[in-house]
Amino acid sequence: MNILLLTEHYKPKVGGTVSYVENISKELSKKGNHVFLLIPVSGINELAYKEKSDFLTILELSVCKDEAGIFAPSGRSELINWITKDLILLCNELKIEIVHLLYGLFLAGVLPTDELRSNGVKTFHTIHNIPPLECSTSWKNDRIDYYLKDELRKYFVRLVNKRRILKNKFDGYIVPSNVVKNELHKYLGGAKIKSIAHGGAEYIDTRVLKKGQNNKLSILTVGGIVPHKNQNQIPDISNYLRENGVDFEWNIIGPVRNKRYYAQLKKEIERLKLEEIVFVHNNIDSKQLRQYYETSDMYIHLSTEEGFCMTVLDAISYGIPTLGRPTGAIVEMLSEVDGVILDLKQGYLSEIINHYVKIVESIKIEEEKLMLFKEKYTWSNAASQLMEVYSAE
Repeated sequence: MNILLLTEHYKPKVGGTVSYVENISKELSKKGNHVFLLIPVSGINELAYKEKSDFLTILELSVCKDEAGIFAPSGRSELINWITKDLILLCNELKIEIVHLLYGLFLAGVLPTDELRSNGVKTFHTIHNIPPLECSTSWKNDRIDYYLKDELRKYFVRLVNKRRILKNKFDGYIVPSNVVKNELHKYLGGAKIKSIAHGGAEYIDTRVLKKGQNNKLSILTVGGIVPHKNQNQIPDISNYLRENGVDFEWNIIGPVRNKRYYAQLKKEIERLKLEEIVFVHNNIDSKQLRQYYETSDMYIHLSTEEGFCMTVLDAISYGIPTLGRPTGAIVEMLSEVDGVILDLKQGYLSEIINHYVKIVESIKIEEEKLMLFKEKYTWSNAASQLMEVYSAE
């Protein structure tokens, strides 16, 4: 099968969507498909073929002169213009049977799905989440004028992206969780929508517990420092735990995506005098990150807006007792290993977490359930499910 994969973003950007694009293209090619991955890059050649393996070819489309322009509106416009003008010719040249948009609502609005369908080409679109989810620039305790301005902005973001989703009809839609599937059904009614979980568990060796030099409970939270991740709740929760006699440290790891939000987080840590308890790490490498996972006693994820949530998958795969809010695929993943869903119907967040940190030994992941989890959440499994979707009538 000849498959053309499209994306608005790729390296050097990092994150869950880039990991998805990279791993899905690789695993589809391993299954004997001829995969062509079209990515935007900087440079002077309009379209360059870079063969990665016998069955995977990277098509590098130059959209700007320097790297920063790849993610700028001008770079995206160049990508959209090329897709509009030359995609059909490329599909004919490569004898493409499947076009799958792996990431990008801008491209979704311009992809010529009807013309492709009339040429016998099936089209699919992966929607990782529905904006304005994960798009906030402000938060509830922010300045009221900033917060209201952001709420208004998100209202229009929702309208614009709904129009993009509805503009072209794809033969099928892929989502990473049932939460996104249920939301997308509100837009698309009876469209074919398949929930396929991400992979990545196969890359993680389940840890051998490495206790630190002290007996403190070590709590870990990983993710970009940005409003929807709710790291700003950690200082108040930590203060409550301290007042209730919990001996612990809490490591927050992630790049700064919102400088004002980061400054507010640091200010709260200082105001509550938590500098020796709560630590924020912005620049660590993969080896250091692995060490934090391997030495943590509990993972807590407070985000209420996720399409999937790769860091929860990572934490479970390391064998760490994990607590998370009911969003994205977090409920599905935690249910596989009897993890803790932080449902506020049970009480205040601080009280719930205080309860579980005191009984952490009782929520350790059973070895058999962890093994089954790691067998399920692999990129190979995700690609196999995609093949079934592609082949369905």
